[in-house]
Amino acid sequence: MSSKCRNYFRTDPKQKIQQRLIQLLHADNADIHLIDGFPIDVCLRTRARKSKIFKGEAAHGYCASKDKYFYGFQGHLLVDARGIPVNFTLTAANIDERDAAYDMIESIEGLMLGDKGYIRPQFKEDCQAVGINLQTPLRKNMKYERPKSFFRLIMRVRRRIETVTGQLAERFEIEKCRCRDIWHMTSIITRKLLAHNIGSFFNIKAGRPAIQFENLISAE
Repeated sequence: MSSKCRNYFRTDPKQKIQQRLIQLLHADNADIHLIDGFPIDVCLRTRARKSKIFKGEAAHGYCASKDKYFYGFQGHLLVDARGIPVNFTLTAANIDERDAAYDMIESIEGLMLGDKGYIRPQFKEDCQAVGINLQTPLRKNMKYERPKSFFRLIMRVRRRIETVTGQLAERFEIEKCRCRDIWHMTSIITRKLLAHNIGSFFNIKAGRPAIQFENLISAE
């Protein structure tokens, strides 16, 4: 894998189904989107030097939300406010998540919520240039230009993407790598995201919250 981001939501054939679902659910043109990254371990960091799997593709990285150093890749996820995945990009673990974000926001507009890792003046300006209002919590040394209650609201809404990542990790083990090449890895990830969106589609058709998957089969 090169140092550049790879947007497999655009290249995998299964995305024809995925993109159709996204359109039917109006997730791509929603008013609010949430963005975040998560680690994908290839192996233990202590074994990284000896590991031949993904040699020259995986890298060492750090996940601030988990306070975790790891060796592998980073998944970058964009969802709407209901928790429906709209876009996904895979990078080596050492790629800045703000750089990865450029590959996912080309087709959205409106409010986008991210964590502190997305703070960068140039990135915010670039978002504004394409009609995206990026909002993040502030670092301690930054001045509050809006009420603190606004940023507390951001954090509450942003938890939705953390819930989605947790569901994908618990149900599909999306944070674990169980293959030996990029093609199979990205195909598996795409299939997991598609399964999540199919569940959301049936939930919405049944008048249930999009990501409330408990007892989905018995829902009417």
